[in-house]
Amino acid sequence: MLDKVPEELQNYRREIDELDVEFVELLVRRFEIVKNVAALKARTGMDVVQSDRAEQVKQRASDMADAQGLSGDFVRSLYEMMIDHAHVIEHDIVNERRSKG
Repeated sequence: MLDKVPEELQNYRREIDELDVEFVELLVRRFEIVKNVAALKARTGMDVVQSDRAEQVKQRASDMADAQGLSGDFVRSLYEMMIDHAHVIEHDIVNERRSKG
């Protein structure tokens, strides 16, 4: 039989849940900006994928993580997923706008 979850653990879980809400809200904000970037790229004819910028963002995040005692490789993986998803969003928006234009 499982013991009752200690109050301290419940408190930690609540704190994690609150951070998860903030994390998702930040992701929403980030991808709203990605949509604005895509619209700009469509208007100016820029390529969606800016490899140098993507690498710069991943490296910066990895370095910040390392400096704070978090795995840079882990954070880099998160950023790779976010950037890949951003590229999907950007391609969709750019293709839609260019096909209308």
